[in-house]
Amino acid sequence: MSFSLQRTVAAATLGALTLTASACTSDAAEGAADSELSVAVSALAASVDPVAELSASYLRAVGAAEGLTKIQPDGTVVPELATALTRDTQTEWTVTLDPERTFWSGEPVDAQAVADSLARSVELNELAAAQLLDVTWEVVDESTLRLTTQTPKPGLPYALGHYQLVIHNADAYGPEVGAATADDVDLTGPYQITGFNTERDMSLNAHDEWWGGEPGFESVTVTAVSDAQARAELALSGQADVVADYPVDRMGELEDSEAELISTSAANTVAVYLNPASQSAPALADVQVRQALAWGVDRAEMVDLNAGGLVAPTGTWLSSSPALAEATDDGYAFDADKAGSLLDAAGWELRDGVRTKDGENLTLRLLTFGIEKTAGEVLQAQWKKLGVVVEVRDVENTAVAEAIESGNWDMVTQAWTTLGDHAALIGGQIGPDGASNHAGLKVAAVPTLLARANRGATEETRTEALVELDRIITEEVPLVPLHPRVVASAISDVDGFVAHPLQYETLVTGALTPAG
Repeated sequence: MSFSLQRTVAAATLGALTLTASACTSDAAEGAADSELSVAVSALAASVDPVAELSASYLRAVGAAEGLTKIQPDGTVVPELATALTRDTQTEWTVTLDPERTFWSGEPVDAQAVADSLARSVELNELAAAQLLDVTWEVVDESTLRLTTQTPKPGLPYALGHYQLVIHNADAYGPEVGAATADDVDLTGPYQITGFNTERDMSLNAHDEWWGGEPGFESVTVTAVSDAQARAELALSGQADVVADYPVDRMGELEDSEAELISTSAANTVAVYLNPASQSAPALADVQVRQALAWGVDRAEMVDLNAGGLVAPTGTWLSSSPALAEATDDGYAFDADKAGSLLDAAGWELRDGVRTKDGENLTLRLLTFGIEKTAGEVLQAQWKKLGVVVEVRDVENTAVAEAIESGNWDMVTQAWTTLGDHAALIGGQIGPDGASNHAGLKVAAVPTLLARANRGATEETRTEALVELDRIITEEVPLVPLHPRVVASAISDVDGFVAHPLQYETLVTGALTPAG
């Protein structure tokens, strides 16, 4: 049995499945226009090395990096650098490549180069390793790579499209992760990096030998503008062609400008990650305290203030996935009385508006960054009503990663992707060695459920396991889910921009052209 290009891959459980790349090339005009695309973003890649933390998705977003497959706006998956992906048996897949496609250096994107890229990503990045858990590969010939899974893995095409598995020339990078410069980086996207200043800006030029055709702009300049109001002014004044993360509280002003707002609901869950091992906030080790924080969030108010009412609240982590929204449970709603009762049961008495225990106030530190600054302020006000003192500090995204690495943190806001290989994604949240299981929680039932989510014989069995894993996250509360991000971009003088629930898939593409 075969499936067409637009058929959702996750539905396939038997027989051969082949994806071909007929719809993947750019429709950009022949010959790049003598023009520059100016882009303003809330945050840049931390590094030009795609295996470094907080880097690969940003590199993909600006048109520099590509994967073997690509997730489409409708949630289906198609080949990107691969020309075809075929499921030969339940556990064997064939990746077909075109060695005429090259890295920016001119080196071929052949089977050996892809194998080396996957190996480097898996070795040096936990999130990449989670996507290819129990997957091995071998080079058959220069245009063929064979992937073998220990057990059936129907979500593999989605895993190969995950941003952390973008294909890079492994030979171009040294042994130190993140040490590469703009002169070292060797990727495949339509725009080649020519300059990079950490947390400031990135410059790119059209890659004239890009396999998808001539990119629509001659050059791209990407500037990090962390202040939302400053980004709004850039859009309203026409100083930037694409403004990502446009502040929703200023949407009405676009009506009197040349810019157009293009938005959709992201396939991710903005959440507050909690640290039960925090030395400064030992109260977080008590699951009742964590549950109280979850019940104490008024998500309707949060959506209005932090997302302009453009998305729906999420009571569980997985419910923001458009592929699973109907299957997931309702999860947390707002119940101040239940939150208060849980804090009471945990021994935190409310005195003069503040929760105290053994002479100590219930004080928590919250780190936010970028567009989650408002979320932090809303949480601070909402949890204050419960008697919880929250100290909010808005920092650069690298500071959040450093705090988690050091263990010196209580709470941080992050948003992780929920659309793709769902078993691998949720494993990252609650798996024993999950890259985003910052709390380090180990729940006895999780490994078995992850195996079922990965290897269940039917889609129904796999979905049931995913829902149960989502319920465990809800009960153990390593994170407090809030809502999906709004993927809102203000666009001026640009054609070909398409809203995508995964923003890193659509911000800058080879198909963008000057308007008209």
